Parts: sequence; structure tokens; C-alpha cells
Amino acid sequence: MLCNDVSFPSPQLPRLPQLCEVASRLWLRCLGCFFIALWSLSVGVGVSAADDAAAEQPAPLLLILDASGSMWGQVDGENKIVIARRVLADMVAELPAASTVGVVAYGHRREGDCQDIETLIPLGPLDSQAVTQAIEGLNPKGKTPITGSLQHALDILETAKTRATVVLLSDGLETCGGDPCGAVRAALEKGAELVLHVVGFDVSGEDLSQLQCMAQAGNGLFLTADHGDELAAALDAAMALPVDVAAGRLAVHAVADGKLQDVAVVVRRAEDDADMGSARTYNTAETNPTAIPLADGKYRVKIQAVGLEGDTIRQLEIEIRDGSTVQHQVDFSTAQLSIGVRRNGQLSDAIYRVLVADSREETASGRTYAHAKSNPAVLRLTTGRYDVEVKPIEIKGSQWLPLGQVELTAQGEAELHHDFPSGTLRLGARQGDTLVDATVNLYDSASGKSVAQGRTYTADTSNPKVFEVAEGLYRVVMKAIKLPGAPVQEIEVEVTATKVTERMLDF
Repeated sequence: MLCNDVSFPSPQLPRLPQLCEVASRLWLRCLGCFFIALWSLSVGVGVSAADDAAAEQPAPLLLILDASGSMWGQVDGENKIVIARRVLADMVAELPAASTVGVVAYGHRREGDCQDIETLIPLGPLDSQAVTQAIEGLNPKGKTPITGSLQHALDILETAKTRATVVLLSDGLETCGGDPCGAVRAALEKGAELVLHVVGFDVSGEDLSQLQCMAQAGNGLFLTADHGDELAAALDAAMALPVDVAAGRLAVHAVADGKLQDVAVVVRRAEDDADMGSARTYNTAETNPTAIPLADGKYRVKIQAVGLEGDTIRQLEIEIRDGSTVQHQVDFSTAQLSIGVRRNGQLSDAIYRVLVADSREETASGRTYAHAKSNPAVLRLTTGRYDVEVKPIEIKGSQWLPLGQVELTAQGEAELHHDFPSGTLRLGARQGDTLVDATVNLYDSASGKSVAQGRTYTADTSNPKVFEVAEGLYRVVMKAIKLPGAPVQEIEVEVTATKVTERMLDF
């Protein structure tokens, strides 16, 4: 299936893996279609071959390709440069015959040279064979001079005195000390006519604020293409970009404790839950607030704080009318919560969990141990209402105990403490003066539930078997497994907090 067999509905700013969802073997052609969709987005031109004759002359397309040494890295067992060559060849084959295309590459001729930037194909009428051959000849070697390559592209456009769509494909960040975001801003302030789309290829795990800032400054889109299995898709199920540039915007400004806060923003169309795009604010003024282009319509927005614990999700509904900009500020300020656990007055080892009160979703968990350095456990959570539960590790048969609900306010502090009463139960087996190997099963007398199990063996270090349990009444079942007939004895015993209770059963 070719790109001109694919219809492009209306989701904006998707991550590239969300464009493709069916067959992993087809993701490369999907990426090629994606590049064409980006071009169409910027210039308002469809990609259907049937419409070529009627379409207006498309604006020039200028590709900037990363051929730095890291492009020899692999995605799903294949070198990224090999993937890129094939994807771009497919893309070029689908471009309208009347296209004006130029290609710039960097890092392909010399190692360690930040000036290694070259015009492979001058901006001019499309020569598909020449473009494909130039791309096939790329041999990654050097650095990643993104700022220099952008300036190189801007010089090309200034010389040609034309507007253009610029698409930058990179698998990394600037390595030559430039400021690509600043370069894009400066160019537009001087009157440059371009839309810049940035595609980050296999960039997961990096701080992508630089790449996102470039696209945002260039009034374009920033998309990520991660691993091959995430890019899996069949073209007829792919989601692509609309033909027209969306005039509306959602601008999200995120803060926490008086500072910029990194959040992830996901937008879905209200009418059909279609994924309309995502973005990150990071914690820099260049990308916070972040802006997501959206067509007129109603949307559901999910905003999730990155790197924080607590109630980190905010959801809202918005509507874009007549190309309006919806501005939203979200505050994820934090507070301190201390959780202390003791047993019979002494620091005690326990596990704890914190749940968002409304959703009952676990948002934090941990262990106090029996040390002053970690008990009480001190957490930093976003403001909100939380339920806190603890479970003592040192007490056999213990269950989760609700400590209560707390309301955390910005920069506030809250404390929850609990002291678990317990007693020591020593259960042994003997036959006269001889210790007997027996299994021990301990049950809560009231509920009948099993509390603990063990075995005495015949050593005085393990017989009697020692259990730390909550105070209460217990049924003890012991079976002398090495004696003829494996006799069984049962007794009931009461355990008192802080006391040691011992029972030796004589078989």
C-alpha cells in the first residue's frame, strides 16, 4: 500500500508510535508517509496522486538529515541510518512530481567537525533519483551541529527568497554548543517564512526540551519515533496529520513550589477519543508553557507531573473556537508527610502505602525499617487528600491497617504514627526430656484464619518455635511428624502484649 492510498484524518501532534498500530513490518513506510503528512500540514496540500493536477504548487520542502556517528546505533536490530535511508527513499517516491525539494545533511564526512554540514540536493525541482542516491550515500561519522545546520537551511531559503517547510530528523541533541531554539526564534523575528517540524528518532530517555523548543519556536510539531515495535502499523490503520495547519492552541503552564514543573500533556478529541497529540513542558521557560496546535473542537486533556509522587494527574475539558488559544496553568506544589511505626513502644519495621483518596490509586509506598534514619518515613507528595495504610513486617499474620486520611496543603506538613501491640509466643514439642520434630500451625481463634506456620525440628535453637503475634486468642495445632503415627495435638493459648507466652506440648 502506498502513501496516496492513505487518508489523513484530523489528529494533531501525535507521537509517531501513535500514528501506527497494526503491523511492525510496515512502520518504515508509515514513517515515510508521516514526512509527507508533515509537509502537507504546513502548506495545505493533499498527497493524493489523483489530486496532484488540481492542487496548487506546493511550497518548497527542505529536509535536514542527521548523519552523525550515533546513527549507526540500532533500533530493533537494524542500524538507524539504514532505516532512515529506506524510509526516505519511500517518501521521495511518493512526492508529487511538481515538488520543490532540497536536502541538507550533517556529520557524514568528518569526525569531530562541527562544520560538517552539506547541501546534498540544492532546493529545486524534484529529481527523485538524485535525491534517493544522495541519501543512500550518507555514511554517518561525526557530530550533531543542529544549530549550524538550521542556519545553513535558513541561508538557503534567504538566497532562494522563498518560504518553505523544514523537516529536521535527528537522533540526538546539539553537540556543538549552539542554541537551535534561539536560532529559530531569531530567524522568524527577522522575517524568515518557514514552518519547522522536528522528529526525534530513538531519543527516549533524553531531555528533549531542546528539540521541542525548536519545533514550538518554528510553529511546527515535535514528534518522537521510538523503538521499532512501538512504530508498528499498517497504513490503513495509521493516524496522520490534517491537511491544514491548526490555528488554535492549548497552552499549558506548569509550576510546583514556585518553580517551573515538568509535565506531560496528552490531548484526546472528545467526540471519538482520538489521540490528538502530546507534549512536555519540561522545566525551562523555553518550553513551559508548552503549546499544542489544535483545530476547532472539544477536547479532553490529561496533565501528569513528571518526577513527583502523589496526586500527579489533572484532567480538564476544553473547547477551541475560531482558532482561539486556551491557556491553562496547573500547580503541583507539594507538602511533607511523615509515617512512623512502632511496636510496643520501639521503632518497628513495616511497609506502608499511600493512596489518592478519591481514586484509591496507590501513589507511593515504602518501608520504615526499625532505624531512626528511616522511621518515620518522610515523603514529599503533591497537595491533595490521601489514605495511608501500614502493615507490620515483624508481626505474623498482620493485615493492612488504615492509619487515616490526611489533607496535604502546599508547603504544609502532616504526621501519622501507630504503635502495634504484640506478644511473643514460644511453641515447642517434646517426648519426655527429648525434643520432638513437629509442624506448628497457628490460627486466630475468632476468625479461624491461618496466622503462621513453622517447624520445631529437634535443636534447642529452634524448639520451641518463636512467633511474634498480635495480642489475642489463638488455636495451636502441632503434628509430631517423626513419631509413629504422626500424632496431633491442639491447644488454645492467649497472648498478651509485651509478654512472652510459652507452651511445650508433650507427645
